[in-house]
Amino acid sequence: MASNAVSLDQLQTFLNGLLHSDRFKDYCPNGLQVEGRDHVAHIATACSASKAAIEAAIAAGANALIVHHGILWGKSPAPITGMMKGRLAPLLAANCSLFGYHLPLDAHPEHGNNAVVLRALGCDNLQPFAAYYGNPIGFYGSLPEAIPLKQLIQQLGDLVQHEVLHCPGAGDMVQQIGIVTGGGQSSLLEAADLGCDVFISGEASEQTWHEAVETGCHCLAAGHHATESIAIHRLGEFLAETFGVQHSAIEIANPV
Repeated sequence: MASNAVSLDQLQTFLNGLLHSDRFKDYCPNGLQVEGRDHVAHIATACSASKAAIEAAIAAGANALIVHHGILWGKSPAPITGMMKGRLAPLLAANCSLFGYHLPLDAHPEHGNNAVVLRALGCDNLQPFAAYYGNPIGFYGSLPEAIPLKQLIQQLGDLVQHEVLHCPGAGDMVQQIGIVTGGGQSSLLEAADLGCDVFISGEASEQTWHEAVETGCHCLAAGHHATESIAIHRLGEFLAETFGVQHSAIEIANPV
């Protein structure tokens, strides 16, 4: 069992530098969202800072919770009432910090959602695409050889533990794959223009079906939560190894 601790300031500086959080124009503030105790000996990770995830992290003994979807969105803090109070109260009572990294965690070439999923599927030669205000957040890459589409669908479903919705393109064999996890379905057309046989995201919109059919690029929607629940825990493992602290992976079921 780990017995070391890292200062909150050191952890914040390390994460902000690792994920280059200052480079991104985002829908939310990235980094420390709720300040807890000065030192962290136990880190928890979760996809989203739901009340259930916060309570589970505190029950596990965590001093800091790191998530992809934090509790602060937009330009101004929300009123501390209702749902916001329900999330903040346990954090403050336990003196537990909360970190949120949204687009920086999508975009990272090693620890990010998109790169982690692509490499887990066997892709290499990853290249960035899908820029948001000048910062690419997605990646595309190639499998060593073409494989049946049905095989890729099975592998993706097994990886993210979620049903895969298939919007059909053209062809039964696939090799080049693009990905923008979560709600990244609007990048399908760009992926098709880059020559991708398949585009992976978490969600599909009504127009996604027609775009896949008309461009020939298959779209696989494997769940917003599911596609963004792998990298965050691997980041937690990396931090535990780096600083010698404990790590708990918090999994809260979410079929969306």
